[in-house]
Amino acid sequence: MNIDQLKEKAQPMVRKAKLFISANDADEKTAYTNEDEPLRFIVKHSHQWMGLMEEQDEFSFVPVHIESVDLSSYTALTEKETDIYPPFETLMHYGDEEIQQWIVENDGDRDDLPSLMAFAPDDYTDIWIDSHPIYSNDDVFAYKGGWAMTWPEDDVPMQWNEDLEFLFQIGLQDEPFVEIFYDKKKSSYICMERNT
Repeated sequence: MNIDQLKEKAQPMVRKAKLFISANDADEKTAYTNEDEPLRFIVKHSHQWMGLMEEQDEFSFVPVHIESVDLSSYTALTEKETDIYPPFETLMHYGDEEIQQWIVENDGDRDDLPSLMAFAPDDYTDIWIDSHPIYSNDDVFAYKGGWAMTWPEDDVPMQWNEDLEFLFQIGLQDEPFVEIFYDKKKSSYICMERNT
């Protein structure tokens, strides 16, 4: 399968994402960040302010009373939209019959991350990297929606779990990156700390 075919197969899976960038005075402020504070990131989510809190090296995503936060020490953020291509492995995992046949021809397994990573074409990887905020993070502090990263240390990417909704990746200026997922079954938030 050549790069044009892969791009065509990926098109229905391209997702819109919101990038959080520094706000000007006239911009609507939809988030705040200060990675030196325990409350590292504050964002409007589901009609309320929520914050990424770090306590004793553990992260949680909790409601925040914005009036009680000294926002003068935070960078105010606004949003701009972008498109994110699915990671190659996710395209393969969810791909149609033609893709499934191509996986078999490459001795791959649609449910096995290392197997799929082994034959990811560089041309597609370049397209995905060009679209993904973690690789073009100048002035981007976080993003909402789109596709989560595929991390080699995960046996199964979290985004393949239908019970989890990917919400945010936070901390694109300094590691650790923190991913926030919503567990639909448990009605709770999961914070995953990631380092490259």
